[in-house]
Amino acid sequence: MIMDIFEAYLARHKAHREDTAALVCASYKPIYERRHGKALTDERINTELATYGDALLRFALLSLFLPRANEVKLSEHIKPYLTDQYLIETVAKHYHLLDSILFDRDNPSIPKRYVFYKNDRTKYIATTVEAILGAIYLEGRDMDAILALVKSWTEL
Repeated sequence: MIMDIFEAYLARHKAHREDTAALVCASYKPIYERRHGKALTDERINTELATYGDALLRFALLSLFLPRANEVKLSEHIKPYLTDQYLIETVAKHYHLLDSILFDRDNPSIPKRYVFYKNDRTKYIATTVEAILGAIYLEGRDMDAILALVKSWTEL
């Protein structure tokens, strides 16, 4: 089976996750501090990178479905692919993303399953999907690759 660019990103960065902002969630900050005796700065966690990835995801979906704008209401057609639920239960689950994310695994209030909860307890998983998408683009600056990846997500 051929690895897509998301899988390839995970494979390249899994060994040095603490140095890979896209894979580091905010809940990991106290763990990092205990292990290293210094603070984990905000630029080394995935929140801001996820904002970039979210914009890329929206752009890619709009680009992919624009040719169908006469058949469907574009904003409504892309909406299901933008939800945290889709990113968690479909995309993250497909890549077994929880195996790669750094977060506070000892915190019982943080779910460790690919199930969306409306109270934001699993938002960190969707945030990581978006952050990785942003990181992939920043590494290669290849929008065609991003479009192909997002298209594959619509077919999961």
